[in-house]
Amino acid sequence: MFLTFLSDLGVEDPFLGLCKGVIARVAPEVRVLDVLHSIAPQDVEMGAVMLASAIPFLPAPAVHLAVVDPFRTVPTRAVAVRAADGSIFVAPDNGVASQAWEVAGGAVEAYVLDDQSLWNANAARTFRARDVFSPVAARLADGLPIEQVGSRLDLAELERIVPRQARLHDDHVHGEIVQVDHFGNLTLNIQRHHVEAAGIVLGDNVEIRCGGKTLQVCYTLTYGEVPAGRVALCEDSFRTMCVAVNQGSAAAQLRSTRGEPIVIARVHAVAPTPQRPLRVYDEAPSTVTA
Repeated sequence: MFLTFLSDLGVEDPFLGLCKGVIARVAPEVRVLDVLHSIAPQDVEMGAVMLASAIPFLPAPAVHLAVVDPFRTVPTRAVAVRAADGSIFVAPDNGVASQAWEVAGGAVEAYVLDDQSLWNANAARTFRARDVFSPVAARLADGLPIEQVGSRLDLAELERIVPRQARLHDDHVHGEIVQVDHFGNLTLNIQRHHVEAAGIVLGDNVEIRCGGKTLQVCYTLTYGEVPAGRVALCEDSFRTMCVAVNQGSAAAQLRSTRGEPIVIARVHAVAPTPQRPLRVYDEAPSTVTA
């Protein structure tokens, strides 16, 4: 069985390598797929969103190891949750895997990782990714039945993160930035059906309001349809709306970060008058006002 791995461990320190070393020592035949290790430190919500978006493209069933584990005086309990598709999620019980197991059909049984014989010997209090989560995930991927990891847990006791939904108001949509990727593209919690319900269709100019700034852009199939350096609203590879710049960074242009609210509104055409003449451009302008 495959073992997929998502975390906030980064790649600048040895932490990730040590976890993968433990997995290799415990279950050398298990194949590890790295999903993402650049989750912002302790950002559980970001981890939840990224893991859930990845599940449709990962092997199933699989063991999914998700470690975003903010330190607490009383540690968050470690759990293994089996989903309806047979996949097992090994994670802290802080909701980081809760959206993902719903994508996998919903949780059907859960256990606390309290059998310490499955942990690394002399487990450290501050490195559970290496000493608790990794060895247990490796054993599960190697065939250990889930009921042998520890005490059974009522599904109703599991922590869950409920994603915030976009809201439609007449001809505009209120949402938020859920991810800023490596290229500076802004992934939104807005779907195509939201913008269509606001009366926006492909080719329309739309107004984006974010962080006190207003930007007028075109709604296109891809950001490649606008000139280099211009901003576009389009659907990304995960079928969610994103704000992107052709050969540039939308995050830099809008000076925006994850979690910021954003509004997308339809721009109504105004008939030309002597006081408001029609202006013709060779290419649609994309302007920002502070």
